[in-house]
Amino acid sequence: MQIGSSLTQALAVLEKYIAQKGLRRTEERYEILRAIYEELTHFDADTLHRHLSEKGSRVSRATVYNTLELLLECGLVRRYTFGEGRTLYERSLGRRQHDHLICIECGHIEEFCDPQLGAVIQGVGMLFNMQPIRHELVIYAECTRSICPNRKESATFAKNELQP
Repeated sequence: MQIGSSLTQALAVLEKYIAQKGLRRTEERYEILRAIYEELTHFDADTLHRHLSEKGSRVSRATVYNTLELLLECGLVRRYTFGEGRTLYERSLGRRQHDHLICIECGHIEEFCDPQLGAVIQGVGMLFNMQPIRHELVIYAECTRSICPNRKESATFAKNELQP
């Protein structure tokens, strides 16, 4: 599914949800949704707020946080907590099941989908006499490239925080 059609679907879902809940239809909510579905991948609330501000939007930080909660409730975004309690969001419509590989040096996130995981997950379910419904897999790794194009001054995920 392409981003344009995902955005169109997302706008319709939000419109219906707002009507069902008797909420006000504010332009800020739609502006935030458009930014998520057209421009961002993995982001936190502050990154989203900064992104909107850089585009000239006057959406408040509180509106961003409240709208993210609303979008979670109606299934338009997913929330993930990655190492050190770092909370990130991503759009959920038009996305297939995927997992995440995160570099602990620079915080770069790679998405991947491995069909072999489906068999493993079903096998684990059978082993414990349960039916798997959904899963989340996050692999923390170190970049093996000597020059990482994503590396920042300080690591996003501290190594000692991720070890059991």
